[in-house]
Amino acid sequence: MPHGTMGWQPKSVGIALAAYQPNPAWLAEQLASIATQTHAEWICIITLDSPLQELSTVPDLRPFLQDARFTWVENPERLGLRSNFQKATQLLLARGVDLIAFCDQDDIWLPEKLEESVAAMRAHGPLAMVYCDAFLLADGVTLPDRLHAYSIVTDGKMSIAERIIQPQVSGFCAVFDASLVTLHPTIPTEVPHHDHWYSLVAEAYGGVHRINKPLALYRQHAGNTIGISAVRAAQGWNNTEQLKRYSTLRENARLRADVARCVGRELPMSKGSSFLFRRTAGWLLVLLGVIGRRLFTDQRLAGNAYRKAWGLLLLESSRRELVQQVRKLFPQQIKVVRSALVVGTLLLAATSLAATQLQENSEETVATLVLAFLLVVSLITTGLRYLQHQMPHTPMLLTGIGALGALLGQLCGLGLWPTVAIAVVPIAANGLYRLRWAKRT
Repeated sequence: MPHGTMGWQPKSVGIALAAYQPNPAWLAEQLASIATQTHAEWICIITLDSPLQELSTVPDLRPFLQDARFTWVENPERLGLRSNFQKATQLLLARGVDLIAFCDQDDIWLPEKLEESVAAMRAHGPLAMVYCDAFLLADGVTLPDRLHAYSIVTDGKMSIAERIIQPQVSGFCAVFDASLVTLHPTIPTEVPHHDHWYSLVAEAYGGVHRINKPLALYRQHAGNTIGISAVRAAQGWNNTEQLKRYSTLRENARLRADVARCVGRELPMSKGSSFLFRRTAGWLLVLLGVIGRRLFTDQRLAGNAYRKAWGLLLLESSRRELVQQVRKLFPQQIKVVRSALVVGTLLLAATSLAATQLQENSEETVATLVLAFLLVVSLITTGLRYLQHQMPHTPMLLTGIGALGALLGQLCGLGLWPTVAIAVVPIAANGLYRLRWAKRT
């Protein structure tokens, strides 16, 4: 048993269900799945951002309106998702529950969800959070896909910075120590989602731990608040406003940087970490550290950190009026890499052919011309993608890095073949890296 768990035996679970104009049939299914939990010591507070009168006459909901374990609270004015969940957790805290479980209005819990979550909480100790996996439910059909197949499954424990970069906890899957709400009763406005905030709070104290088992059904429908892009595309639905809003590199980087500043200000950590999290340049260094740590253990997380770092650079540059004016000259739909590769290949061939026709040009001179040309094409392509708020094209970027290294080698007096080797190494390393991950997956 982990240190600190002796004598800590939480029992009562407070379920926070924030609802807004729920589908009555789906809400009834969710409440029925709560009522049939094998862990019986629970209460559920339902805070409504829409009139209770709309639900009071629905026959399927009548049993739950009369069940004393369910408390229905109609908000006098609409609070929004984050504040609605915050209100529900505060009301549960006043009821003296040991644990809090978030719950959505349209999902379904499997009967043993609370029982297994409580057991996991007892194993991991106070100030912790546990979360389960879930099957996907679309058009009334339970899919074989699991929720976390669409997110990153990391090797080992995630740091708080990594949880900022890639939120992994879905609220309806989570159960956590109610003391975390006592310590941090307010969900900051910089963090759009209640589940993400309390996963960060838990990580700062007792840790976040995954139950590697589906204990719920995650309903996908056209009106999801967030949803999963892959499922929505397969069903022919458009992405939700949340997915659209944070789909660009710049907007996503802005969100994560704001969350990082909030974490550095609100949560316990060393003074050095707090200093880095609260500053743009410092957060960029943290992102680079995550890339280095995860590069060979979790390719997806490293790639996500890389995108956040690139987006952070785009965010800073976008404040300059000159850059904004130049960006307008390059429509988003232009195929920068493809065009640059075609033109570059033709120019490179012409340059190489012309150079070889001149007898006074040595092999070293030809190599210098080719390397310089590759460096220029790489810089132009990367710069154009930067202006368009796009990630750099990795092979083209590495080609430029290799060419720059080879040119510096020539300046230091290296011969032809050593400089060629320097130019080839980045591309070869990237190829081996991709081959390694292809075999792993």
